[in-house]
Amino acid sequence: MPVFHATVKRSHWGRATHGEGQRKPWDTANMAQLDQSAQRDGSKEVVAVLEAVIGRTGYGWGVRELAEELNASRSTVNRILSRLVEERLVSRDVSGAYIIGPRLKVLSAALQEGHPLFVEGTRILARLSRASGATALMAVETGNPEQCFVLASVEPDAPVRYTLPPGTNLPTHAGALGLAILTRRGTAGLPEELKKYTEASMDSRTRIENALQSYSTVGAVVSIGQHIPDAAGIGVPFTVNDRLFGSLSLSRPRNEFKESDIEAGAALLSQAARELESLTERAGSRNKGQVLPEAESSALIQRITAIITAFCSEPMAELSLQDLSGLWGTRSVATRRLAESAREVGLMTTLDNGAWTAGPTLLRWSASLGSGHDLPQLVDEDLRGLSGQTGETTTLALYDTDTEVAHIGRTIAGARNVRYVLEEGEKIPLTAGAAGKAILAHLPEHLSARIGKEAGVSEQELELIRSQGWAATDSERVPDAHGIAAPFFVNGIIRGSVTVTVPNHRVAGTPPTELTSAVVSTAHRLSRLLTVKSARLPADHEGKPGELESEPDAVFAAAQ
Repeated sequence: MPVFHATVKRSHWGRATHGEGQRKPWDTANMAQLDQSAQRDGSKEVVAVLEAVIGRTGYGWGVRELAEELNASRSTVNRILSRLVEERLVSRDVSGAYIIGPRLKVLSAALQEGHPLFVEGTRILARLSRASGATALMAVETGNPEQCFVLASVEPDAPVRYTLPPGTNLPTHAGALGLAILTRRGTAGLPEELKKYTEASMDSRTRIENALQSYSTVGAVVSIGQHIPDAAGIGVPFTVNDRLFGSLSLSRPRNEFKESDIEAGAALLSQAARELESLTERAGSRNKGQVLPEAESSALIQRITAIITAFCSEPMAELSLQDLSGLWGTRSVATRRLAESAREVGLMTTLDNGAWTAGPTLLRWSASLGSGHDLPQLVDEDLRGLSGQTGETTTLALYDTDTEVAHIGRTIAGARNVRYVLEEGEKIPLTAGAAGKAILAHLPEHLSARIGKEAGVSEQELELIRSQGWAATDSERVPDAHGIAAPFFVNGIIRGSVTVTVPNHRVAGTPPTELTSAVVSTAHRLSRLLTVKSARLPADHEGKPGELESEPDAVFAAAQ
């Protein structure tokens, strides 16, 4: 099926570009210059590295190559990458190159599953596409007045269609999506002279301002060939949290565009924009008493990780400076400085009431990374590590709460000559074998009691598994083999178990402590990796969200 694709070049920064001279969403000086003011701008360095890693799919970066790309010292880039690997936001592939880490994928998926722009917005786009037969798109502004990005898109079931993948950056002064945003946010920050993408592009801010006035009479933006020569679209704006501007559009190949469709398309889009604003407003009112993880140290990267986790966990949360101070373990002046730095790179944005909420950079990263990541693939590194440490076959069991069935999600064969190979996808009983019993012991009490009673598994055995943190069985499911398993959890709910299977001649009686400790430690790593929600947000404060008593200055710890 032929597909009409918009030609967009992606740079190594993870942003779409359209030729030389295009500004990046978050313009920064060279990282070498930023090193001179690491206390204030260290966030820019970290975000620049993450941008580069997210923007390169299919293969990774070497330290020297990335340092040259960012015009930074190799020591600075190496230091940041090492810390990002510790946080699992970045990983290393088999060649040693740096790639997107599993934790970043987990957080991206959580943001998409919780933010109404992704959840409700995608549903609205699907309805718009079905009703119009066009590609329905949603865009959100970046911190750069000249750019926006595609947050979500739904294409029609048609042989020729307009395609822009999520995460693609677009100019605000050319095309329906960008121009619609300008009708809401204005032209402040745009240079007087603007790049022409096609003959139909407007090349000055003055022309843009005149055009915006004319669009007000139509109730929508109409763009024909202004960004992509063979494309045409209609767009309308929307606003989230009074500060974040976005747009919805219906776009199609230019030869299919009819002026007679403008009025109906504008009406569809305007109704959808109002619905989306209403849904995001309601979602924003339900953010009290939610998850707020704490930074594990005073290092800058841990503090950045904490704020990313906080807003991916509760995408519509509104945090006060006092909340941020508790999150980071900083005093007021330091909190303000770090918050402003995070705002400059788009990790956060401020509302009219002084509260801080998720910024467009997080939305763009999530749009680029997507959701629906394969859980066994996310934890593959941990499973291989356990297999390498023990030399035994390692198995990941996954539990489905809806069907109350567990199955083998991944098997890593051991390195020893005598080993067990268990088939992936095979169902496993919860009442026989260590993998199933480790799960059974941590199901809701009424469920574990019922299942255990039916199969003759005693409550005493299940209580022992819970108290010691692991299960061990001898030949219950696999003949002549010991199984040692520990459960892992996602947001406090049992999700499966990790098991090593050992031939009986290598285990006599109670498994050695080093073996059970290795299994439990791996299970804990999986729980930590996959869990996003872990604590409660602070209670409402008496003062305004932006107010915090003045305290002595504090020094930020740079990424190290």
